[in-house]
Amino acid sequence: MSVVNERDASINQFIASFNEVESNLDSVAVRQHIISTSTEQKGELKQNQKEHINVQIAAINNLMEQNRKKLADLNRKLKGSANKNKELEKMIATINGQLEQKDVELTALNEKLNDLNAQVAQLQTSVTTLTEESNAKSQALHTAYYVVGKSGELQDAKIIDRKGGLLGIGKTSKLTADFDNSKFTRIDYTQTGTIAVNSEMKMITSHPSDSYTLDKDAKDKNRVKNIVITNPEKFWSTSKYLVVVKD
Repeated sequence: MSVVNERDASINQFIASFNEVESNLDSVAVRQHIISTSTEQKGELKQNQKEHINVQIAAINNLMEQNRKKLADLNRKLKGSANKNKELEKMIATINGQLEQKDVELTALNEKLNDLNAQVAQLQTSVTTLTEESNAKSQALHTAYYVVGKSGELQDAKIIDRKGGLLGIGKTSKLTADFDNSKFTRIDYTQTGTIAVNSEMKMITSHPSDSYTLDKDAKDKNRVKNIVITNPEKFWSTSKYLVVVKD
């Protein structure tokens, strides 16, 4: 019952957010019409008309900003939800499409205002750009890097170095301070949960032991086929880099 109640509460929150965005879009449409009506007459706009248009533009900008934040919040909640819901994903995609369509309409309205040389404020018609920026920030937040290779290869690539020990005995491998990111495979760790190894191995970087399991070969228990990340957030919390040395 607790799980069901939590799921229902999450769905209700999503629906409430959808309704809020829909309501905002309706309000934007009304204000669009007010601006269009105010600019229908020929000749230069009077000062009171410009002030009235500016009030409507400020309101539209505020509503669209609320919509962008709400959409970003919905995307974040859906990604963090343990129970992925295809219908909710479709609804978010539909809202994103509505915002992009509204962006097109507001762009056209901006062009009309520019043609009138109205000297009024500009509409913030950057839904697509801000959505891309939000996605980029989200991707950056979930970006991680990994490399799997033999010790000599990783040393040659200046990814690891071996220090310590006496007369070459007891040295340990560590991640170098000035390694090259291009030598690593870049991933979105919310999308990649398995790292192929197919060898005996040692992890050079530190990751919580309870955040992953080792998928070992049935015939050779020392041979690891894959590193299976069971808790991505915890696994990558100590380091966004994974270095695996194969034997």
